[in-house]
Amino acid sequence: MSGGIAAGEAVEGATPVDYAFDQLSTSLDHLVKVVEDGGLDHYDDDQLLGFHQAYETFRARLPVVEHRVILEEVRRDLPDRRLQPNLVQLLTHTLRLSVADASRRVRAAEAVGLRWTAWGAPLGPVRAVLAAAQRDGAVSTEQVAIIERALRTVDRPGFDPDDVAAGEALLTDFATRFGPKDLRTLADQVVDAIDPDGSEPPDDLNRDRRHLLVRPTPDGAYTGQLRLTGALGAKLTAVLTPLAKPRTDTTGHTDGTDGPDGTGYEVTDTRTYGQRMHDALEDLCDRALRSGGLPDSGGTPATVIVTMTITDLLNRTGRGHTSDGSTLSTTAILSLADQADIIPTVLTPTGAVLDVGRTRRVATPTQTMALIARDAGCSFPGCAHPPEFCERHHIIGWADGGNTNLNNLTLLCRYHHHNFLSRGWTCHLNTDGLPEWTPPRWLDRTQQPLINTRIHARAADARSLINLTRRN
Repeated sequence: MSGGIAAGEAVEGATPVDYAFDQLSTSLDHLVKVVEDGGLDHYDDDQLLGFHQAYETFRARLPVVEHRVILEEVRRDLPDRRLQPNLVQLLTHTLRLSVADASRRVRAAEAVGLRWTAWGAPLGPVRAVLAAAQRDGAVSTEQVAIIERALRTVDRPGFDPDDVAAGEALLTDFATRFGPKDLRTLADQVVDAIDPDGSEPPDDLNRDRRHLLVRPTPDGAYTGQLRLTGALGAKLTAVLTPLAKPRTDTTGHTDGTDGPDGTGYEVTDTRTYGQRMHDALEDLCDRALRSGGLPDSGGTPATVIVTMTITDLLNRTGRGHTSDGSTLSTTAILSLADQADIIPTVLTPTGAVLDVGRTRRVATPTQTMALIARDAGCSFPGCAHPPEFCERHHIIGWADGGNTNLNNLTLLCRYHHHNFLSRGWTCHLNTDGLPEWTPPRWLDRTQQPLINTRIHARAADARSLINLTRRN
């Protein structure tokens, strides 16, 4: 429809969908104008965040309409009628989508959209629990894609449908509490519980596909392509990440004077992430040519950090996760262990550190590895920085008598390490031995303690997967 439909106006050929969509478009036009005219200025901080959350819920519900449209296009066999080989090609042609985006939308519609029987009777979605959550706006499009992709690998003959249904309910619940990165890890764990023998990454296939090509360009630069095995990718990431940290240089003023405190002025690193990784690779080559050592990262030498259960390690099954979220099979991890030290760290079912291979009074690399096993990165709520970007923080300050031991340490990225105190936040370990952060009263009157969702996801994994694991 174009030009809009006035309230109560009858337009020839218009359907109830046209009227409803026109009302939605008109309301959206009004909202855009109010926002652009400064309407958000009337909100305080809490109200602004509340509006953003409400808008995100509304946005998460929009695919429900698209799913119905896609399945109706399937029911009418539109691809064949429009001389397209399949629905993905129809969408890429008519909506100007990429093949990847069109494929994702079609798979989502097939998983959580309403269906019909051959004689036109309504049929529930394949993933009814997930569909209900999206209809309520409780899960995002990205989360739906993560869950759909994970369950697709085990929703086939040979697997118990009850296990798949339990996995769907579990992952949908996780999606309402955790972001995409944590959800991917939890989805891997659920698939492992359903299919403990067949969910390892395809190491042989990845090994066959390994590829690295570097060639000069006419203008004097180099370009190339690469596809790395999981083991090499983990090694390269572990080496480059500490070298690619943003630099904050302290320098004098342009007129030769220093800053007010005599220490100079801070100059923020303006390089992009890709530029920093490029410079890190160059730095690595320079170090190799000079036969120098590699730098420390977060208090430990440049190290491939992999977290996995002791059961999987001993049984040579399952998989582990690197600090950047990549997945490695136990076989690949053991091959890495031939070239590196293994520092045993035992966790309780809630994710707290129970035992470490060795301890000393100072913060040793072993203690840092134990912190990585527990926190897996910055422990401040909402922060996703990996352990390579973190510093060790004394919960009770060293100057205040705090000891350098695991029940007084946590990992923090540089920003949170140097700013949390001035913003009124405090930290303590809870009864499960996990770091909790208490916000200032001006931010939360109830001062409800918060745990980083990454750490919380590990505890949820340990507690919630037990029934699925027992069933197998």
